[in-house]
Amino acid sequence: MADRQPDSRSLNFAGDVGEQGQPMPMTVDVLRARTQKWPVSPLTPESVASQLARSRQIFIDGYYTYENFIDATTRALQAVEAALRVRFDAGTKVSFASLIDRAKAEGLATDRTHDILHTGRRLRNNHVHATTLARLNLVIAAELISTSQQIDS
Repeated sequence: MADRQPDSRSLNFAGDVGEQGQPMPMTVDVLRARTQKWPVSPLTPESVASQLARSRQIFIDGYYTYENFIDATTRALQAVEAALRVRFDAGTKVSFASLIDRAKAEGLATDRTHDILHTGRRLRNNHVHATTLARLNLVIAAELISTSQQIDS
């Protein structure tokens, strides 16, 4: 979309970090390459994989609309919740927090992943139930979304 301009807030961040640890410029191509490095398990159900793919696309679109970074995170966390509900055959009455704890207890999530998912869950809840638009920078969004790709169902 050559006619669209980047969101000036997005340009305050590097698009990624290169192999030598140097910051890479914020561009759509750099963001797309970044999302392609995030793992997606072949065990992921198609409907969940589709949500994760949509999350990655919304993340890339954060270049143009900064608020898309939090929307991408929300979508990724919805995918994690769906994957865990399928994996554990959990109904709708089981909380996402309980699902995250069970993922850790059953070895699907490391301590770090567990902590990141709980942080994301709280951010998502604040975003979904907010009366004002939540703020989330690209660095935190990328960490939450890349972690969301790592949960096998």
